[in-house]
Amino acid sequence: MEQLDMALALDGAVGDDVDAERAYLATLEELTALLVEDATLDELLTQVLELTARAVSTSAAVSVTVVDDGGRYRTAARSSEDAELVDVVQYELVEGPCIEALESGETQHVADFVDDGRWPEVAQRAVELGFRSVVAVPLAVNGVVIGALNVFGGEAGGFSTADRELLHRIAAPAASTVANARAFLRVSRLAEQLQEALASRVVIEQAKGVLMAREGCDADQAFALLRKASQDANRRLRDVARAVVDHGGGNGSGNGRS
Repeated sequence: MEQLDMALALDGAVGDDVDAERAYLATLEELTALLVEDATLDELLTQVLELTARAVSTSAAVSVTVVDDGGRYRTAARSSEDAELVDVVQYELVEGPCIEALESGETQHVADFVDDGRWPEVAQRAVELGFRSVVAVPLAVNGVVIGALNVFGGEAGGFSTADRELLHRIAAPAASTVANARAFLRVSRLAEQLQEALASRVVIEQAKGVLMAREGCDADQAFALLRKASQDANRRLRDVARAVVDHGGGNGSGNGRS
């Protein structure tokens, strides 16, 4: 009889491992697909939340914490407002499982907020909002922690060892997805800034040409006229230059001649 019970327990454990592996592979495939999608960072993070919730069926809510350019914590995506409210308490107190995961680079697990005495104020808020457990997994790329994946449970002991291992494995491709999206966003912003700078340069050169032809001055003198008009009118140099090009000088140059 004992051998039969052991065999059944072993079979159940193997089944759990197989289910976890299937969930991981399915999630990994979808996360990999996200890398080539034309989506915003917010859209990608929302999909990461959905995939995580689907992979761990016992989760009640999921959020992603990131560190912004100013070094501040913020919730970049969440599946419920209650999850973000728990996050905010942690940011204000600078303590809690999410903060600890970000600072230490190690996964934090609270089996039951009621019994866990490490972060009492955070625990109280979590319980008030209906959460009894949480797993906070750091999102790291090349050894640098860029965020945390926070998975909340509505029941005490809501996450098994297999669940926690699955979340740990999901975190790596999720972190890559977030990092790549943020890098792409930075490159896109830089490209826009360069394009705007180029457009400004072109219109300024055109305006200088207009002034050189009309005023009989050289390029340096034409630029000085534009700069003076910009300062006098408290307008951007590019806007003054555009007025000169559009109106052939007139009041746009700010030099008072016709």
